[in-house]
Amino acid sequence: MRLSEFILGNLDPILAEWEAFAATLAPLEDADRIELRDHATEVLKVIATDLDTPQAESQSIAKSQGLAPVAGIDTAAEIHAAARMSSGLNSDQVMAEFRALRSSVLRLWARSVTITTADEIQDMVRFNEAVDQAQSESMARYSKLLRDAQSLFLAILGHDVRSPLGAVSMGAQVLLHDQTLPSKVLKVGLRIFNSAKRVDEIVRDLLDFSTSHLGGGIPIDPYTVDLDHICLNVVEEARTFHPDRRIEFVSEGNLTGSWDGPRLAQAFANLISNAIQHGKEEGAIRIAINGCRPEVVFEVKNDADAIPPAKLRTLFDPVKSFAIRPPSERSMSRVQNLGLGLYVVKEIVRAHEGQISVTSTRETGVTFTVSLPRLTPHRRNGDG
Repeated sequence: MRLSEFILGNLDPILAEWEAFAATLAPLEDADRIELRDHATEVLKVIATDLDTPQAESQSIAKSQGLAPVAGIDTAAEIHAAARMSSGLNSDQVMAEFRALRSSVLRLWARSVTITTADEIQDMVRFNEAVDQAQSESMARYSKLLRDAQSLFLAILGHDVRSPLGAVSMGAQVLLHDQTLPSKVLKVGLRIFNSAKRVDEIVRDLLDFSTSHLGGGIPIDPYTVDLDHICLNVVEEARTFHPDRRIEFVSEGNLTGSWDGPRLAQAFANLISNAIQHGKEEGAIRIAINGCRPEVVFEVKNDADAIPPAKLRTLFDPVKSFAIRPPSERSMSRVQNLGLGLYVVKEIVRAHEGQISVTSTRETGVTFTVSLPRLTPHRRNGDG
């Protein structure tokens, strides 16, 4: 008996084993039969159909490499992942269900037939491919739902923090404008104001990080601006907040174009702040913007130790960048920041249909280069 025939003819015993295993998973001990079986029937039918579908060797290789055709609608495995997440299962438990399903089907089939022919062995190979595909679909959907939930949580957190933060900043400004107060109080007020400003920048990056993950990227509103004026303001602000650092700035060429000025000011400020934080204190921060070519090129250079290639590849992804840190560097006392600033820079540049790159050598230090086309399509909602 071919494996597809066995699956369709023995759905009840296969589903009984699925149900028995699902009932051992912590959130489902008290679940009814319908919830335990969920979309298992549909998953098995999809697998049986796949087994009966002719497949070339190239298609088999593509599946093994995760290059199977993408379904136009939600698959049974994807719907199952969403249902299991809503039931409280974690990703390991969802993966365990597919491992148990694989084991149950092959064990029950082996009891009913003697597996000796080439066709039967090929059925086993195809079955494992189909289960792997279903598991991949399920876990991809689970991961996406989890990322979306986390991003929504961060977005809500960022919005909630801004109200009390605004009150702190306003209170500090009231203190600074009261010249009757002692100099010590004014000094404390200035520290509160500067700290509130820094926290506001962090919250802004957090909101951009979370909203861009919810779809559509960072929204921009391009209009005609002069990047020379924008860069000079950002550089002067950095010099004010870091009087002990040597910050050089050079601009040349035509720097007028259609961009979202405030967003690019945010990107430039993040790159300069990153250079100040990670550069050597005795070294200079060299900032240059050039409009002599069809596109505008912005560069930030700083004297710093060479960045390892593995870290360079994840520099603009704060989650992956944090994940590859040694365990000793992941404690709260060792983490200086989560790297949201560079992620936001990348998203702002991408929204302008530009390019960003980074190079790092022992001789030249670290250089971030941003290339921007002069005309950016009007995108207020982040959709092209």
